[in-house]
Amino acid sequence: MPRYLFFLLLGICLFQFNTYSQNSYTRFDSLRGALNPYRTCFDVYYYDLSIQIDIKNKSIHGVNHVYFKTISTTSTIQLDLFSNLIIDSICYNNIKLDFQRDSNAFFVQFPAPLISGNNYTVSVYYEGNPIIAKKAPWDGGWVFTQDSLKRPWVGVACEGIGASLWWPMKDHLSDEPDSMRMHYTVPSSLMAVGNGILESITTMHPDTKTYNWKVSYPINSYNVTCNIANYAHLQDKHVQLNKDTLAIDYYVLDYNKEKALSHFKQVHPMLTCYENYFGPYPFYKDGFAMVETPYWGMEHQGAIAYGNDYTNKIIQFDYIIIHESGHEWWGNNVSTTDHAEMWIHESFTTYTENLLVEYFYGYDMSVRYLNLNKPLIKNIDPIIGPLDVNYEGWQGSDMYYKGAWILHTFRNVLQNDSLWFSILKGMQQEFALKTVNTQNIIQYINKKTNKDYTWFFEQYLYHAKPPVLEFYTEKIKKNIRIYYKWENVRPDFTMAIPINTKDAGLKYITPGLDFNFIDIKLKKMNKNIFNQNFNYYLLKEIKSNSVNK
Repeated sequence: MPRYLFFLLLGICLFQFNTYSQNSYTRFDSLRGALNPYRTCFDVYYYDLSIQIDIKNKSIHGVNHVYFKTISTTSTIQLDLFSNLIIDSICYNNIKLDFQRDSNAFFVQFPAPLISGNNYTVSVYYEGNPIIAKKAPWDGGWVFTQDSLKRPWVGVACEGIGASLWWPMKDHLSDEPDSMRMHYTVPSSLMAVGNGILESITTMHPDTKTYNWKVSYPINSYNVTCNIANYAHLQDKHVQLNKDTLAIDYYVLDYNKEKALSHFKQVHPMLTCYENYFGPYPFYKDGFAMVETPYWGMEHQGAIAYGNDYTNKIIQFDYIIIHESGHEWWGNNVSTTDHAEMWIHESFTTYTENLLVEYFYGYDMSVRYLNLNKPLIKNIDPIIGPLDVNYEGWQGSDMYYKGAWILHTFRNVLQNDSLWFSILKGMQQEFALKTVNTQNIIQYINKKTNKDYTWFFEQYLYHAKPPVLEFYTEKIKKNIRIYYKWENVRPDFTMAIPINTKDAGLKYITPGLDFNFIDIKLKKMNKNIFNQNFNYYLLKEIKSNSVNK
């Protein structure tokens, strides 16, 4: 196909994804975030990645064999690799293919149409210096540093920016391979740790070793990892609630071995807690593993990145251990299809922290934990961003802390804990090893509750500002009359909230869009009458003379 004609057709395909977008989004955002026909025409089922890491020059070179099944007949497919990396060649059936690069994407052109329903393999040979992270894991890239003994210590984190910053593949969250192998060649004095199970170590040259890893389950592309250091390998076992014995592996800097053995004892009760709420560990064949990294942490599937200096804060658990491990259920087992909907990963995992606190310390302590994080909520952006552009533009951490409050709020809206916990566990079963979107989650909850809660989730997820309870008071004899209504809500928003009463304890009111009132026996009004430990909303007191009565 002539080059000009190819890009004309590509532009037409991408136009539909840009028409709704903000002015700041370009066709290159759509290339990364949208599912155009050159992506929807095939489904990846296996990757076989081999790379050699040159630590001194901070470079990599290797090949990724991409195994896929065609969904529709096509002569062109889109794969992704950052433009700063060089593609040496792309091979198919022992012939070199033509390809066109466009930003961080490239389009592979086959000599004859690939017939729908058949399996094919292409091999992408590449090399170069991958992006170096400025501050991993918040901005993605490789980390080339040294441990305290001045020995090499290398890692990579790429959530958000994308795995194509270091290896060629179909970089869209909706398409996960069913399994994967990784082969990392490093200096013989070092160990390379990937995801899943270490199948073998091979030596083709006296100065290097190749570590061969296998993942037996679907995996997010950004979860694929490579860690290189002087690691000590610690092994453990965990008996799950279903009585199966789960293999546990820790890869820690060799001089931290004793410290790690003591600190990681908390993994066992944590896993038991999560199994109680969500079911067995999702990746049993690959085992549970943690890897010491030169950055804070990341939810790399079957190889949790850990870099929190072996410290517990606030509670007697390490935040990085409990949060990143929670992602094995929320984010790795149940995964989103679009980065704009990362609340499915982060909100549920942050809420998982609260459930752990409740499990070990009680419900009241879990509410204290929620309230501790409430000041971090900014209410600047909607939790769900624009789709199809690989959105990363959030200005705060609301998908974490506000997201946890949303789920806590819904639990109290539901007022049925056995149903709520069956929903959480049920989602892990219904969507196990699958990619989902927000509507899938809402539809599942509506089905399980036999009630439509779309109004609740769309209010909280698609609006930056939360519900606001406007109120004013009047003195009526020995009572305080409180007038109240919702502001900044949908017309169908019907959330009841509790108030504290002196005689009757908690009493529920259901504000609407117009003022209603309740009389409370109080000598003096106190805002604490509104018990905000159950629902997330803001209070706004107004003057009675400002209301049109």
